[in-house]
Amino acid sequence: MTIQKVLKIVYAIFILLILVFLFINDNGFIKYFNLKKEITELEQRINNAQLHIDKLNSEIDSLQNSDYKIEQVARDKYRMKYESEIPVKINIQE
Repeated sequence: MTIQKVLKIVYAIFILLILVFLFINDNGFIKYFNLKKEITELEQRINNAQLHIDKLNSEIDSLQNSDYKIEQVARDKYRMKYESEIPVKINIQE
């Protein structure tokens, strides 16, 4: 075997070891891409939670400042009515 062939084999093994090290070890590219994906998912969950918080704050504000909104929630959610009102239940059958 010539020295050039031995050097090529050594370089090939060296490059192979570097590639294995980059992709397989604990700090490799695979873990990097998995962590990047997880970060993206967590950021999306944070954005969704922030939108939900904003919606709830808006609803709280409207309940504190609007008698109409209070009445609407009382009628829809708690089925409240005025004393003079008579509830009518309508059954729709097809």
